Amino acid sequence: MNIPGFIKPRKSLIRSGLLCDMTDIHCHILPGVDDGVSTYEEGVKALRWLNDNGVRRMYLTPHVMSDFVKNSRACLTSQFDAFTERLEKDSIKDIPELKLGAEYMLEAAFERHKEKGLIAYADRHVLVETSYMMPPVGFIRILEKLTEDGFSPVLAHPERYHYMEDSDYKSLKEHGVLFQLNYLSMTGAYGERAGKKAGKLLKNGYYDYAGSDFHHLRRHENSFLAKTLTKKQIIALKGLFDNNNRLW
Repeated sequence: MNIPGFIKPRKSLIRSGLLCDMTDIHCHILPGVDDGVSTYEEGVKALRWLNDNGVRRMYLTPHVMSDFVKNSRACLTSQFDAFTERLEKDSIKDIPELKLGAEYMLEAAFERHKEKGLIAYADRHVLVETSYMMPPVGFIRILEKLTEDGFSPVLAHPERYHYMEDSDYKSLKEHGVLFQLNYLSMTGAYGERAGKKAGKLLKNGYYDYAGSDFHHLRRHENSFLAKTLTKKQIIALKGLFDNNNRLW
């Protein structure tokens, strides 16, 4: 029976059980390479916190864009190897299992990075993003070329692009682009507009994967605890997390 004024109970990400044995495919925890975690110690603290809350596998996906000119495949691979070797040397075991990924900005330098070899999930899924305010020149063609080259483009946090409307999302899906939800968008972490768009895209079945886009523990901790998820949203998110596991 529907009771007027009755508010359905909501759960946080942590209380929902969604993070139990979860694979996160988008985070910025590789220390000192972008706008995410700055130090080794901060990285260990973040990884331990996530492990304590159920996350078991993580792709570290630093930005590859003109703002971080050193972030080539070779440089990031070296940084990742140094980070994991230090974790092993320090006997840090209470953290998720780690693999290297990358988040590529679709800009002029992207073709150069592609020529040198992209860092992909399962050798073919490539995480990409655009400016929040406007698409790159030839946006669809860039994605088509990625597909022609044997890759599957995964668009990071489509709910956060101000320029995208319903017709843009529909067009991208028709072109075979996979969508990755920033699941903290569901908690309002990126503002009301992004939260509403995320809810609508999730309800309409547009998302394929979900990631935290974790940058700093202090910035995100409250979002993991916010009681915002409905039962239907939890069920939908569970399906996305199952897809994440298949990428591992």
